[in-house]
Amino acid sequence: MANVFRKLISKELGEVNYRRYSSYIKRSMVNRKGESQLLFNDMYEKLTSRDIKSIAKMHERLNDTMLLAFRISKNYFFAFLFYAVASLFIISRELQPMFGLGALILMSICFAYKTYEFIVNKFCYIDAQIVLVYKTVLDKIISNEYKKAKAGKID
Repeated sequence: MANVFRKLISKELGEVNYRRYSSYIKRSMVNRKGESQLLFNDMYEKLTSRDIKSIAKMHERLNDTMLLAFRISKNYFFAFLFYAVASLFIISRELQPMFGLGALILMSICFAYKTYEFIVNKFCYIDAQIVLVYKTVLDKIISNEYKKAKAGKID
């Protein structure tokens, strides 16, 4: 399972570009020098030719993805709390061992999935760096289009 940022970048810009961008970021982490400008220029070159409606849709999808990543992190605490309380409740009810154990195993599997999802999305430093550059590129393109439209109305 890939994190939500990787899925977005791979879908929007292609898997090949995602791999190239992630290698830029990994290399810059090792060399301790920023490769953000290279990413920015490459993304800007690829996206500047698209029409403003598709750029606006991309920006909207990016915002939705950022909200989803936030929601995953926020909801994990409640999932943990539910798991702990429900487990204690099932243990305290002294159900038949087969039902109690089955319920605990099923809840543990669900909680393990939530934990995996949380960890994958929480520790995606490289993908977060790519998304920040991607957001900057989209904002710059939208800003340029807004300036062009505003200049066109003044003339």
